[in-house]
Amino acid sequence: MSEEWESSANLKMDIQLAILNAHHGTTVKDVPARDFIEAFAKHLKKGNRIKMPEWAVYYKTACFKDLAPYDPDWLYVRAASVAYQLYMRGKVGVNTLRKHYGSKQRNGTCTEHSRIAAGKCIRYVLIELERASLVGKITYENDDGKNLVIGKALTKKGTTDMDRIASQIAKDMNGKK
Repeated sequence: MSEEWESSANLKMDIQLAILNAHHGTTVKDVPARDFIEAFAKHLKKGNRIKMPEWAVYYKTACFKDLAPYDPDWLYVRAASVAYQLYMRGKVGVNTLRKHYGSKQRNGTCTEHSRIAAGKCIRYVLIELERASLVGKITYENDDGKNLVIGKALTKKGTTDMDRIASQIAKDMNGKK
């Protein structure tokens, strides 16, 4: 009787493992982050989804930076990185992203202190991604009946676009091997 039970338990476990291992396509989580962010930034630039504002040439990305980014397309890279963070984390607000992009401020011989990144470029990128219908607001209705915005998340269109680009990257990587 115990042998019969063991074999049925093993069969059930094999079925569950087969279900878990049945991977139906490539997602953003299956490709390296750097490769995905570069490819998605090119996609955003090519599709004219995000407009480069005039202030972007002179804008520092944080108070602890000395200069603006050298790359003229830095805003597209930041937008792709924000979209990647939204994909990985689910829902994110501006403050969470400011903490993510923050770093240490060097003070010469004095001790370093952590600083958060500038919020304007993150806010602008989220607005532009929302205008391109890749990102949407998450609202919550409290007891008073008021709707509160508690963050941003990817829309279905945004998720499918990102997964499509990730599958192209995975095909290119498999072709090079």
